[in-house]
Amino acid sequence: MQDAQVPPDCAGRLDGADAESLAAEAILARLQGLSPLLGRDTDGDHIEPKSPLFLLDERFAPSYSVSRIIRQSLSAVADNANALRRLVFVEDPDGPDYYRQNTHAPYSLVRTIIECATTVLWALLPEDGRERSRRTLVLIAREVFNASSFWDAYLEEFRPGEHAPAVEYFDGLRQAVNDAAQSMGLPPVFSRKASGSWGYATKNRTQTAILKDLRADGDVPAELIFVWQFCSGYSHGLEWAASIGNSYPDPGRAPGPEQLPAGSMEQLRRICDAAFDLVPRAWGAYDLSRRAWPLL
Repeated sequence: MQDAQVPPDCAGRLDGADAESLAAEAILARLQGLSPLLGRDTDGDHIEPKSPLFLLDERFAPSYSVSRIIRQSLSAVADNANALRRLVFVEDPDGPDYYRQNTHAPYSLVRTIIECATTVLWALLPEDGRERSRRTLVLIAREVFNASSFWDAYLEEFRPGEHAPAVEYFDGLRQAVNDAAQSMGLPPVFSRKASGSWGYATKNRTQTAILKDLRADGDVPAELIFVWQFCSGYSHGLEWAASIGNSYPDPGRAPGPEQLPAGSMEQLRRICDAAFDLVPRAWGAYDLSRRAWPLL
């Protein structure tokens, strides 16, 4: 009779009656603990003069705002975490709480949390100012490349009258990025191909490369890259990650005390823990970088 009271779109009640309910409770508790950060609005944050983030903004002003890129990543962390809470949990202040089991969507949200939080850490954690500048220049180049690729193709096809000014605008941004690279003694980031189109002159910094850098520096747990890859498998609907009978963290073995079936709340809890640990660290790195600390 108790199960009959659970809403049709829910898998169970948050009452701690079984392992799945306990795992769901743990996920919700983590999200509740992160609520102050997940509700922050960065628009009103002050970037103090002479702070590391201020200096980065000043250095790359002709091309892009570093602080805006960082704030976008933090907004994406918060929005995806809040979306995860709304997706998985039914919270009723006047009644019992319930949890839902979804096969793929939670892992897509967690994947984005990992990607955006680690982007912030990768850009802001290096103590060496030149390395911070290099990494943020990579992020700027990625922004410029993706934006120019979209608008170049879109405007050429649907708004040809606006295409030429957009090409000129993005050419200017690419040149500003290359000028910044030259000022730091780095090779050009962008180059023109024989066809006249633009491409990267140096290897693009993929999410895999960012996670490997952070892992090599000891800034994230060694297993985080595998958690991210596992979430990516779910996000893309790949059978090795999401098919019934697989398990995390070792898809090749039958479930045991440390091997839970794919899609279980305990599996999601382990994945969420890895992602949620990054959130306060990303916000901390951001807050530290936007303040000018006096020398003592």
